[in-house]
Amino acid sequence: MTTQHLIHIDLVDSESRIFVGEVEYFVIDAYNGEMGIYPNHAPIVSQLKPGVLRVKLPQEPNHKVFAISGGFLEISNNQAIILIDRLERTDKLDEVRLIEQKNEALTKLNNKTETFDLTKTMLDLEIIIAQLKALQYIKQHPNNY
Repeated sequence: MTTQHLIHIDLVDSESRIFVGEVEYFVIDAYNGEMGIYPNHAPIVSQLKPGVLRVKLPQEPNHKVFAISGGFLEISNNQAIILIDRLERTDKLDEVRLIEQKNEALTKLNNKTETFDLTKTMLDLEIIIAQLKALQYIKQHPNNY
């Protein structure tokens, strides 16, 4: 059960539960803007866009930072369910490789003669951009990660 100063989150992707527990707050990208979610937040359901999820755990000085490809968020009774299409942990990201992949995807999109799966390429590009945003956040806030 949550205390007044914490919110319970259940972070789930299509394959497994990634994190279940109490947090001080979290910040996530939604289509209606970046949302900061603190304990006792009003009930809400929101569609998430590709971007960054930052989670502040109690008793820890740093945030956990993830890149997400989108999904849904539901908050009710001081509990948040975060359903993620795809999540990447930032400790496994390689910025040079991501920039190369981004450039390859953009080249595919700009090359009108090459045959490729447009939907897959767009989804891949969205998560690559989210991963780069997560790495940028970590660089800009080295003391928070």
